[in-house]
Amino acid sequence: MNFFTRPSKCFLFDILESKLKSIESEIGLDAGSSNFKNRRWFKTKKYYGLDINLDSLKNGLAKYNPDPRAFGLCADVTKLKTLPANSVDLIVSTNTLYALPPSDRLSAIQQLADLTAPNGRFICEFSLKNDSNLIINLLKNKFDQIKIIYYKNIISYCYEKIFERQGFLGHHPIASSRPMRLFAWLLSRLEFISCHFKTGNQQIIIDCNHKKTPPNSKQNFDLSKFELINSRIYQIH
Repeated sequence: MNFFTRPSKCFLFDILESKLKSIESEIGLDAGSSNFKNRRWFKTKKYYGLDINLDSLKNGLAKYNPDPRAFGLCADVTKLKTLPANSVDLIVSTNTLYALPPSDRLSAIQQLADLTAPNGRFICEFSLKNDSNLIINLLKNKFDQIKIIYYKNIISYCYEKIFERQGFLGHHPIASSRPMRLFAWLLSRLEFISCHFKTGNQQIIIDCNHKKTPPNSKQNFDLSKFELINSRIYQIH
């Protein structure tokens, strides 16, 4: 159970935790990781947090120190073509893609899909906007299986709007209290009813499996050509 100030976030991370708990593959990539915000749910042998902000990556490494399986990639999520295609077993992106302009969002998702290994998994989350159908079609062309989960229903939306100040909610003195976090989590249980329908929801989670590439096309996630700018952070150009 994940207790956050936003019911929609409680739902998102309960879903993410349930999906990742059984994925014990080699390479995991957290795209738009900030300070390794999704690290605790990854069960892969190696975790790579990717973010454009070097300080955030350093904070992530410090937060999970010592963790010899965790590394940072300092990179722009829209400029990943130098990384080896078909090489990452698990890619997750949350609370990142929604902030990109439509053309950059589409480019980032395409590049993350290209990075995904033939038998890998790609899970991304973004807002239901005009380009969502383009993204869904792109992913259908890349993967044989995609599962769509809608969330942030009207109840969660209205609850969050009550406490939001300029789009922020996390440190609200009332919403961030323990009883209200529990209440937000209880409200998030309604998301499990409404998540099957697009109508009335604001966000979307897409879970992609079975990439349409031959199994023998998998490459090693080789970072040897990239500069190591910290003991465990690579600069990706």
